[in-house]
Amino acid sequence: MEKGKIIKGIIVLVIVFIVFFLIGYFVMKQVNNINYNIEEIKEFKYSKVYINKKYGIIDEKGNIIIEAKYDNIDIPNPSKDVFFVYSNYDSQKGKYETQVINSKNEKILTQFEELNPIQLKGANSEVPYEKSTLVYKENNKYGIVDFSGKKITKAKYDSIESFLYKEGCLLVRNEDKYGILIITGKEIIEPKYDYISSDGYYDAETKNKKAGFIIGEKQESGYRYGYIDSNANLVLDIGFNSIGRITDIDDEVYLLATKNGQQGVYKNKDLIINHGYSEIEYDKQSDMFMVSKNEKYGVLSKDGKEVLSLNYDYILISKDIINAQQDDIIYVFDKNGNKLDKENLQNTTVVATENDNYYITINDSGKFGIIDKNYSQIFENKYQYIEYAFDDNFIINDGDRVGIMSVNGDVKINFEYNFIQRVKNADVIQAIKFEDNVSDFYTFNFVKTLSMENADVRNEDNYLKVLSDNNRKYIDNKGNKLDSKELFSSLKLFAVNQNGKWGFVDKDGKMKVNPIYDMVTEFNSYGYAGILKDGKWGVINDNGEIVQEPYYEIEWNEPEFINKYIKLDFGFGFYYYTNEIENED
Repeated sequence: MEKGKIIKGIIVLVIVFIVFFLIGYFVMKQVNNINYNIEEIKEFKYSKVYINKKYGIIDEKGNIIIEAKYDNIDIPNPSKDVFFVYSNYDSQKGKYETQVINSKNEKILTQFEELNPIQLKGANSEVPYEKSTLVYKENNKYGIVDFSGKKITKAKYDSIESFLYKEGCLLVRNEDKYGILIITGKEIIEPKYDYISSDGYYDAETKNKKAGFIIGEKQESGYRYGYIDSNANLVLDIGFNSIGRITDIDDEVYLLATKNGQQGVYKNKDLIINHGYSEIEYDKQSDMFMVSKNEKYGVLSKDGKEVLSLNYDYILISKDIINAQQDDIIYVFDKNGNKLDKENLQNTTVVATENDNYYITINDSGKFGIIDKNYSQIFENKYQYIEYAFDDNFIINDGDRVGIMSVNGDVKINFEYNFIQRVKNADVIQAIKFEDNVSDFYTFNFVKTLSMENADVRNEDNYLKVLSDNNRKYIDNKGNKLDSKELFSSLKLFAVNQNGKWGFVDKDGKMKVNPIYDMVTEFNSYGYAGILKDGKWGVINDNGEIVQEPYYEIEWNEPEFINKYIKLDFGFGFYYYTNEIENED
């Protein structure tokens, strides 16, 4: 019986332990739940318009829905029927009379003592506001609400504002101490620090959500810093002269921290490079660190192991090659620190290319050559400049002109250009002759598909737009010509050039707007296109009807319109439409 009781007691204890473990696990999971969604705006229903030095609002067809009578207007979310309008500036109080209205010009959200949009600071967004959250004031304190007026938090902060470079996070202050609130209303960092900043991390998929927080405390000897990660976990306690994240490393959080004037590197909480260097610099291509102390340089691996000791006057890392200068002699090492003792590499800088089979070399006379992966010479060092293009091909300047040549010596693009480049994010080569400013565009098979004078190349989502003052062409990211009817299949009318004049045709190629214009734009998503005649831009709708005779004297080759109003874009998401532009004399 005693033995049975003991076994039962052990079972009960195990069950209790498991229960407490699970409770603790889910509590911690809830505590560290830092998830929030940035609203994606799919419809821009409302835009600000400027008429007679006052602001109003137009819809997507250019109809005025709010009369232009305000000193300013904020539209924090162009898909939502919520607008902040400002008038009657009080110079003594330094503020405007503010109202929140809808598209029917009705006052809304009037239950709040004060309500404001949250303007973003430095975040990568086409709309410069938090898109689902507003700040309200109550009893001289601040909280956040959604666009329907539902309170997300109580009003308990002295101030709330956008957090620099991290949309979805808000900087809150209480008694001159700062913390972080996310737009769901969860306070992830208590307001107890003298300083908080984003670590600056950004990636295309998650944008700035994985960025952590550098925290600071003011002490007698000055500010000291620590680090909190994006899940609100304290990684490094306050105590450093400075902390910065190495944002080129994606897989883990690497922190460059200074203590007592000496730099070191932490991988999360673990010190992997001891504090003992005056400068540490991460090289993304090689995945190594260049370190310096007392004006001498060395190289460490990503895990902090020594590759080259601190014995060199200068170091250049290029992918899997290290160039190190000592006493006016340049030595070449592999990524493991082994010296490449080759006769053709003496006092020569070696630069890696995207192709592991080839390296570019630069001798002490500044002449360029090419070697293979076995460090055997392919092209001797006699060229003014060499740059890797793609496959086995290189852009080469022979001193007079620029062309493209393969490692076999075959000339792929003749040496008749002043400048050649691979177009960013595309398998396209652009070659320019400066004397007539003509750009030729080649595929990677070296087929010339397009020539244009004064060409301006713009990368779109999956194609390239090539523009000039009086021409527009489209090519895909492989350099092949594209037809606008295929590219913009949802449009009703398409721009066409006949004998140097522009008009519009329908999907069947039937002329709907006669080619009488010097230039036009394609129709935008609102159904309007620009038409240029005699140096003035007007507007046409997708029924082929002129809504604004040519009037605007501007030098842009791609103006955008809604109805008769032209868009003035000031960058960072700030823009308005207007029919008032001072025409040039």
